[in-house]
Amino acid sequence: MKKNLITTALLLGASTFVYGESSGTELPSINVYSAYATPINQDQTASSVTVLTEKDFAARNATYVSDVLKTVPGVAIGANGGVGSPTSLFLRGADSNQTAVIIDGVKMNPVNGYGFDFGGLALSNIERIEVLRGEQSALWGSDAMGGVVYITTKSGLYKDKPFNIDFDLGVGSHRTRDGAVTVSGYNEGFYYSLHGNSHRTSGISALSNRQFSYSGTNGAVSNRPAASEKDKFHRDNVSARIGYDDNQKGIEFLTSHSSQTVDFDNSTSDEMGHATRTRETLYKLSGYLGNEEELFKHKINLSRIKTDRDVFSSYSSAYDAKRSDVNYQLDINFDREGEITQSVSLLADYNKSNYLGTEYSNKLKINEKSTALEYRLLSKDDHSFSISGRYIDNTQYGNAFTARLSGAYRLSQNLRAHASLGTATQTPTLVEYFGYPYYSIPNFGLKAEKSRGGEVGLLMETTDKKYSLDATYFARNVKDLIADQPLPGSCYATSWGQSCTYQSVNMPGTSHIRGVELVFNGKLTDKLSSYANYTYTQAKDSSGKQLIRRPKHTANAGITYQITAQLGSSANISYVGKRRDNNTFRYRMPSYTLVNLGVNYQLTKNLNIYTNLNNLFDKKYENVVGYGQDGRNIYVGLRGSF
Repeated sequence: MKKNLITTALLLGASTFVYGESSGTELPSINVYSAYATPINQDQTASSVTVLTEKDFAARNATYVSDVLKTVPGVAIGANGGVGSPTSLFLRGADSNQTAVIIDGVKMNPVNGYGFDFGGLALSNIERIEVLRGEQSALWGSDAMGGVVYITTKSGLYKDKPFNIDFDLGVGSHRTRDGAVTVSGYNEGFYYSLHGNSHRTSGISALSNRQFSYSGTNGAVSNRPAASEKDKFHRDNVSARIGYDDNQKGIEFLTSHSSQTVDFDNSTSDEMGHATRTRETLYKLSGYLGNEEELFKHKINLSRIKTDRDVFSSYSSAYDAKRSDVNYQLDINFDREGEITQSVSLLADYNKSNYLGTEYSNKLKINEKSTALEYRLLSKDDHSFSISGRYIDNTQYGNAFTARLSGAYRLSQNLRAHASLGTATQTPTLVEYFGYPYYSIPNFGLKAEKSRGGEVGLLMETTDKKYSLDATYFARNVKDLIADQPLPGSCYATSWGQSCTYQSVNMPGTSHIRGVELVFNGKLTDKLSSYANYTYTQAKDSSGKQLIRRPKHTANAGITYQITAQLGSSANISYVGKRRDNNTFRYRMPSYTLVNLGVNYQLTKNLNIYTNLNNLFDKKYENVVGYGQDGRNIYVGLRGSF
C-alpha cells in the first residue's frame, strides 16, 4: 500500500524527536506578544506564530520587511514592481486587507480599508516581527481574519548603558543607497531612542521590462509589451521615543514621521511622470501601573495617525486620513501562584476615523467602539487554555461579535498538541461601501464579511529544543464575501477591452480555505543552524474558483554557517507554486524558485561588513501579472554598534 509522503515524513520526524537525546544547554525561551492580551512564553502559546529577530533578518538576507515576511509559512506576497512599489500580504489564503498590522501596539491598517502596504518598509529600525496566523478578531478586532503581523521597533529600554549608537549603511544594484542611525540609552529606569533612516534607488521598471505570456480562461492571453523606464523610490523616516519603566509603572511617548515617493507606470506607452507620495505621522502616549505579580495591572494607549497621499499622474488624486485610538486594558491576575495560573483581561477600545479624498465631495467619518474579554489558564507544564470574545459597534457597518477558543497540551517532553477555533469579521472598504466615481456605485446595504476557522497541530521537539517540527492543519469558511459585480446593461467595448460600472455585493454561498503547514527549525551544531517550511493552501470562492494570488504550494529553507569566529555565511531558497491572477481573465502564472546567498565578516568587535547576492540564478518572473521583479542583484553593507 502506498503511504502518503507527508505522513511518512511526520512519522520519521516524530521518532527522531521522541528518541533524540539532549545535547548541550537548552535554548532560551521566547515571549510572544501578539497571541494573547498579555505576553506569554512561546512554549505555552496555542496559536501558530512565527517570531523573527534581527538575527533572523540577517540570516534571511532581508533588507525590507517584505523580504523576511515572504519566508514565513502561510504567507504569499504580491508586489506591483520593485522596491517601494505597492506590496500586499496574503496570510493563509485571506485577502490582503484581512490581516491586522500592529506596529508598537498601534494598528496601522489604512483608514480606507485597503490592506497595509509593505512596500518600502525597511528593517533598519525593527527589533522583532511576529506573524500570528488564524482568526484573531476576538483580540484585535476587524482586519484580523487571516492573522496579525506584530512589529516592534527598537528602543533604549533593553540597553545596558546610557548612550549607544547603532548604524547600518548599504549600497547595491540599481544605484541603491541606504543609511540608518539609532541613538539610544537606558539609565535607572529612564530610556530613549532617536532614529533616522533614508532609502533611495533608481529601481527597475514597475511594469515588467521583460515580456511574459500567460493564458487565461475563454482563450484570454496576456502578452504585454516590455517596459523600459526605471521607476525610482525614495523613503525617509525619523522617530523619537522617551520613557520610564521600573517594572511596576511605566510611561512612554513615541512619535514618528515618514515620507515616501515611488514612481509607477500607467502603461508601457505612458511610463514617464507618474508617482505616488505618502506622508505619515504618528503620535502615541502609553502607560501602565502594576505588573503580573500583582492582582491588577492597568494599561492605556492613546494614538493618532495622520496620512497624506498624493498621486501625480494624468489621473491625479489625493486623500487625507486621520485616525485616533484610545485603548484601555485591565489585567486581573486572580490566581498567580502554583503550578497553574489564571487571569482575565478586560479591554475597551474607541476609534475615530476621518477620510477626505478627491473621489468624494464630503469628508467621511467612521467611529467604532468595542469591548473584549479574555480568560487565560497557564500551566508550568506548558498546558494552556484561553477563551475570548469581542463586541464591535461600528457607526457605518453595524454590530458584530467575535470569539476565540484555544488550547495546548503537552503529551510528553517531546510532543505538544495545540488547537484553536475562532470567528472573525472584516468591515467593507470605503470604496466597496461608498463606491468610486466612474467605476462603481455605493451599496449602503453591504454587510461585513464573516469567517469561522480553526487549526489543529502537533509540535515535535527535542528535549533541549534545538530541533522542532510543527505540523498544522487549518481551515476557514467565509460568508458574505464582498466582490465587485457589473451592473446589468452597463458594460461596453473600448479600445482597451470591456468597461463596466460595478457595485460591491455580498456573494451568496461560502468560500472555503484549507491547508497544511510544516515548520522545521534546527540548530544542527554550534556553528550551523537551519529552518524550513512548507505550506499547502487550497483557497476557493463560493463558486469553486481558486482565489487569485494564492499559490497552492510555497516552501522556504535556509542555513547559516559560522565558518570562522569572524566569517559567517547564509543560503536561502524560496519556492512559489502555480497560481491565478486577474479576477476577469484568470491568467495562469507559473511557479518560480529563488536562491539568495549571504556572507558577513566581523571586522572588529563593533563593526560587521556583509554582502547579499539575491536571485543568484537571475530568475525571470512576476508575482503579479504585468509587474516587474528584480533579477540578479547585489547589496553590500556595513553595520556597527558603539
